[in-house]
Amino acid sequence: MLTVGFHTLGCKVNQQETSAMAAQFTAAGFRIVNYSDRAEVYVINSCAVTEAAERKTKTYARRKKKMHPTALIVLAGCFPQVALNDARALEVDLLVGSNDKSRLVTLVQAALTMRRQHIEVTPWADDAPFDFIAEDANGGRTRGMLKVQDGCEQYCAYCIIPYARGRERSLDLSKVLLQAQRLIEQGTHEIVLTGIHLGAYGRDLVPPLNLATLVRELCSLPHLPRLRLGSVEPLDITAEFLESVKNSPQSCPHFHLPLQSGSNAVLRRMKRPYTVEEFAAIVGRLRSVHSDVSITSDIIVGFPGETDEEFNESLAFVRAMEFGRVHVFRYSRRRGTVAAAMAEQVSDEVKEVRYQAMQAVAALAQQDMAKRFLNRTVEVLVEGKQGELLSGYSPSYMRVYFSGSKMLVGRLVDITVTELYADGVRGDLAE
Repeated sequence: MLTVGFHTLGCKVNQQETSAMAAQFTAAGFRIVNYSDRAEVYVINSCAVTEAAERKTKTYARRKKKMHPTALIVLAGCFPQVALNDARALEVDLLVGSNDKSRLVTLVQAALTMRRQHIEVTPWADDAPFDFIAEDANGGRTRGMLKVQDGCEQYCAYCIIPYARGRERSLDLSKVLLQAQRLIEQGTHEIVLTGIHLGAYGRDLVPPLNLATLVRELCSLPHLPRLRLGSVEPLDITAEFLESVKNSPQSCPHFHLPLQSGSNAVLRRMKRPYTVEEFAAIVGRLRSVHSDVSITSDIIVGFPGETDEEFNESLAFVRAMEFGRVHVFRYSRRRGTVAAAMAEQVSDEVKEVRYQAMQAVAALAQQDMAKRFLNRTVEVLVEGKQGELLSGYSPSYMRVYFSGSKMLVGRLVDITVTELYADGVRGDLAE
């Protein structure tokens, strides 16, 4: 039995796709091993969204090829899709683009007999279908990711993803519900909807659907404990969507809205389709739906032309939004994007100063969010052990640590929060 190890870089969509590909390899007779173990095949599911992600992808590929020269090294996903020449120079055995992941098992089987570099990177076509690979939960898991959408047509000035993932396309509602029901039956306690532009779900279907309908349909399934949404673009938070989550108790009160900048001038240069005033109004409407709602976000610092004044505007706006968590990124110049050709590129030194300042604001916001739950009891989905403590997430995406038996892993338990701790809070099992 051939062995295969996987390593995933990047977003939740990549994580879901790796899990699904692993299921395909198992069905084909391969044995899945840890990426750090010895194997005949290693698959690196790559990312190209930032320079750092690209650098990590290259490092993992080179290192694995050097450590295991006789193994078949596969580099798959967004990096070979958008930077084929750079990927080819890594001299791995098989390059597979993001448009070809569903054929990975067949491609690997063929490559094992060829033993020369083989490239399968197909350009995206306008009529590309939704490429769905079903997972196999194999007896249940704590959290199951369900990819329902792929592709993006926003073409933000800084982003390479539309070129890596192609046009927007959605999984048929009947197939979404079938897969969700399957995850529930296998013991999944929380389903996480993923997509590259999740809020665009259903626009391409006949007849058209939307994310609000999807939420309502999923929450009508019996025995669904929790439904969590991946990242949703701010303007996709419609009145109908708000009504759907308000009337769906299984829907977690946590929404990730990528802001990217708190300066209107920078947002215009980024080609983001909203103002900070519109963003703040959307956050206000979300907070009116649930008292414990947590809004998380993404921020880019050092975008071309960002002045000290614009950065300070962004810093003040992030502070005012009281986010539950903020992922801060230094602007990364991506070849082929509009922003890469812009004048007034910000120096790495300035980016680093702004990154540290924004991180400090983000840390305080996360701490303030956690303080709201002191001396309260929250439901926690227990995911595993962190040192001597168990940990998991509350519905509002707050990490909770507590002492308890390993038998609780994979279960929903009530925890009374007693103190701030690490990147979240600590508590005790409620009596």
